[in-house]
Order: sequence, then structure tokens, then C-alpha cells
Amino acid sequence: MKKKARSYSIDFKQEAVRRMAGATTIVGLAKELGVRRKLLYQWRDQFRVGGRAGLERHRGRPPGSKSEIVSPPAPSAGESRIAELERLLGRKQLEVDFLKRAFEQVRGAASSRTSDGGKESIARSKSRSRSKE
Repeated sequence: MKKKARSYSIDFKQEAVRRMAGATTIVGLAKELGVRRKLLYQWRDQFRVGGRAGLERHRGRPPGSKSEIVSPPAPSAGESRIAELERLLGRKQLEVDFLKRAFEQVRGAASSRTSDGGKESIARSKSRSRSKE
């Protein structure tokens, strides 16, 4: 089961960053505060960059990270018809290739057989007797 994400107040984060500066070990401080060590480092970096305001929780993507989605111009009726015919041609080519391979396998199997039935297509294995001596 997933744990529910905890949210911490800005005062808590700021106090954690302040205590982090004088802490003997970050692992010990993280255990004492009941947070992951990674969070302490994130809060410290956010505090260095943006001060108290940097510790505010920002939901969603950072500003400016969304890329503009540029859609290609709509194809004309002729271009869409050409694309449809190219797809159809590709499917037909796959069918032809499949049938060629199947025909070659059938023809190869038929040529290995003999018409008189005298010779077997598979040689018999040598019998081995396992008698105790």
C-alpha cells in the first residue's frame, strides 16, 4: 500500500535547514525529524536559492517547462488519399512476401520427397543395443 505524501510547513522546513547547518550527521537529524535525508538536502537547496519563499510547495510543473505543441498543418484531400494508398500498398506487399515464403516452403518440402517411394526422406538412426556383458 502506498504511503500518503506528507506536507510540511514552511516553518518546519526552515527550522530543519537551520538545524542541518549545525548537525553532526544528517542521517541522525533526518531520523530525529522523521523525514527522508533527501528532503533535507532539497529544502536546503531551495532555501539557498529562494530563501523562505523557496520553501513553499509548488505543485505541478515548473513554470516554462511546458513546451509548445506545434501541430503539423492538416493534410489536403490529395495528400491524405496518397497516405491511405501507401498504407494499403504496404499491407499488400506484406501479404505477397508472406505468400512467397509459404510457397517456397511448400515447394521445398515437395522436392525432397521421392516419387517412387523407395528412399525415405529421413534416414533411420542406428539402433543401439544395451546388453549387459
